[in-house]
Amino acid sequence: MNAILLCFILLATMFVASGISNVVSVMNGTDSYLDKAGIGDYVVISMGADSKASIDEILHEMESIRDYRIEPVVFGEKSNLKDMHGEELEAKNSVIYQSIEDSRLKFFDKENKQITQIKPGHAYATGDFMEKNHLQPGDKIRITHNSISFMVTLDGMAKDALLGSSMMGNSRFLFHREEIKKLLSDETIYNGYQGQISYIDLKDETGVSEIASAISQAPGIMFSGARSLIKMCYVMDMIVAFTMLILSICLIIVSFVVLKFSITFTISEEFREIGVMKAIGISNFKIRSLYLTKYLMLAVIGAFVGFFVSIPFSDLLLRSVSSNMVLEADNHFLLSVLGAILVVIVILLYAFRCTKLVKKSSPIDAIRSGQTGERYKKKSPFRLVKSHGSTGFFMAVNDVFSAPRRYMTIIITFFLCTLFVLVFVNTSSTMRSDTFITTFGTRSDLYYTDLTEAMSSMNPDGRKQIEEYFAKTEALLQENGMPAKLCVETQYKYKVRFNGKDYSINCQQGIHTKASDYEYTDGVVPQNKNEIAITPTVSKLTGAKLGDTVTIDFGTGTLDCIVVAYFQSMNQLGEVIRLHEDAPTDFTYIANVMSYQIDFDDHPSAKEIEIRKEKIKKLFDNEKVMNATEYCDDCMGAASTMESVQYLLLGITLIVVILVCILMERSFLADEKSQIAVLKAMGFGNRRVMEWHMIRFGIVTLVAVLLAAICSIPATYLIGNPIFGMMGAGKVAYVIRPWKIFFLYPGIIFLMTILASGMTALQIRTIKSNDTTNIE
Repeated sequence: MNAILLCFILLATMFVASGISNVVSVMNGTDSYLDKAGIGDYVVISMGADSKASIDEILHEMESIRDYRIEPVVFGEKSNLKDMHGEELEAKNSVIYQSIEDSRLKFFDKENKQITQIKPGHAYATGDFMEKNHLQPGDKIRITHNSISFMVTLDGMAKDALLGSSMMGNSRFLFHREEIKKLLSDETIYNGYQGQISYIDLKDETGVSEIASAISQAPGIMFSGARSLIKMCYVMDMIVAFTMLILSICLIIVSFVVLKFSITFTISEEFREIGVMKAIGISNFKIRSLYLTKYLMLAVIGAFVGFFVSIPFSDLLLRSVSSNMVLEADNHFLLSVLGAILVVIVILLYAFRCTKLVKKSSPIDAIRSGQTGERYKKKSPFRLVKSHGSTGFFMAVNDVFSAPRRYMTIIITFFLCTLFVLVFVNTSSTMRSDTFITTFGTRSDLYYTDLTEAMSSMNPDGRKQIEEYFAKTEALLQENGMPAKLCVETQYKYKVRFNGKDYSINCQQGIHTKASDYEYTDGVVPQNKNEIAITPTVSKLTGAKLGDTVTIDFGTGTLDCIVVAYFQSMNQLGEVIRLHEDAPTDFTYIANVMSYQIDFDDHPSAKEIEIRKEKIKKLFDNEKVMNATEYCDDCMGAASTMESVQYLLLGITLIVVILVCILMERSFLADEKSQIAVLKAMGFGNRRVMEWHMIRFGIVTLVAVLLAAICSIPATYLIGNPIFGMMGAGKVAYVIRPWKIFFLYPGIIFLMTILASGMTALQIRTIKSNDTTNIE
């Protein structure tokens, strides 16, 4: 028992010490990372060889700007990237190339050290590019952009504060300046693929609306956003980080609950020693002092070892949840020391409280094996003569109902761990569904990404080019027996004025769609070109409500638009306005062309859609053809991360289950040794006695996991709604799969409980019938 108690003290110290340092890291995580990287207060991404002069002129004249930095970049496409075998590599969205010498943002490697130089012929890739393509440092890739082709050796993954989040997802490649010179030597790249990223420091927050308004007038703006928007893009990474933090807290609670049980049981088990000490005249205070000294030594040893284990454990925990971020605790040592001291103090307080049991012990208890022989209430409402089950089952049920507080440690522990797992199961199931599809656009049969076509259409004549592309593609599908219509969502960056304030907001409009094709949460469908729908995020930003009039500058002229509806969108984290299809948009101000959508005319079944998806992949020579569920996953880019955390939580839960089962079963065996001996003397075999012990664990585990399954549904809404609300979706229809939360995961935990308790209960075979009088 002392060895098990020492193990839990060590675990408690490890989780407390690492948990405290992680609290500091996570709470200040994103802001600290953005400060270290030098992201500034506002970021602008522009495209075009002439856009730098225009942006430079605007920024130079603004008094609200304290400083700004502009770095030159070259835009590319994922088709530029191939491995050594000529196979195209996977990359999300457009690709950005730049030299480390010209960078104005600070980049960090996996060890959180700043990357300051790169050798010619070498490169760093940001985001999850290397992980997605199963690449390792030292691997080579070929970059072919227009007429330029060269190979680079990957030195590793770089953490990119601007584009490295799962919500952004663009791949950025950092080179030596020589590689950028090669790219710009091509006239087409020089004239059509150059761009800039501007990092702007403002004198105060009031300058955000001013800079947004001014930048909206510049040509070629692909993205512009305040620091708060960049920070919000890390919401999924921060959720994972906070999940590990909450997990640490849960495990700390579990450790302390088990510690309380262990200390209480150890003292109650030593009834004979306490009775003898009282018989020879030792006072309660001195007896309690002996136990407090013992637990102090155990606490100090456990805390000392746990403290040193907590330091690498804290680093491992942070690195496992912050592959895209620099999360570091600057004062690990001090925080870990404080955590270890806290554990020692708490254990001593527990021990002091539990040693009150010493006062209740008397010398006669040593003779009566710790029992007074008196009971003033019925043991249980159950009677053996009325039982139709086995004797082992009856005894197990009788024990649980007779002393439910005795099993509360198991119930609380298993309930907390299981509830946490099931909330993540519900969340990841929702993210692996098409629930969010209407927050990105309209629901279609298939979606596909063609960055080459999309980027080439981002010019003043782009709408005409898209119409021609649609006609050509629809004819191709018709020829192959798949009659369909195509549509696409486009976004424009416009200046929006309300109540005398200017804002730069993305305005979304569909090509070949109508306003009535979209879902709205409140109000009426926009019927005219001067009617718009806004998100709650835009309403909060501007103060505009239903019935208010906002002025949108479309470049060719301004238009007073009435807000007639609310809708929810996860595009731009909800900072979007939905325009009517007749609104006078101009491709001069195009910011983004989203994935193309295919709607089949003959309304095929889901199975037929999957067959056609594979045909279209070959027909278009494009692997990025997706159904609605896959498109949601592609847009959010966080479902796999959530599933990884879900499995990690399940693994930790199973470890806790095993430890608690071993501890509790060993405690029960020590406490019930004479009872087991009596049962054997009466003719009970080892199997029947083991059945009694295992069924007890099975009953309390079923109670815990079923309570967790029931509570997981409201808990999912309670935890998930604020999170998805920050991403732009305030009302979510969660996908609850009953077979997972009521059968699969509770079943795994139940089976692990039976296995762990059964293996520990094998010690019953060592207890003999003549142990009935042995109280050592």
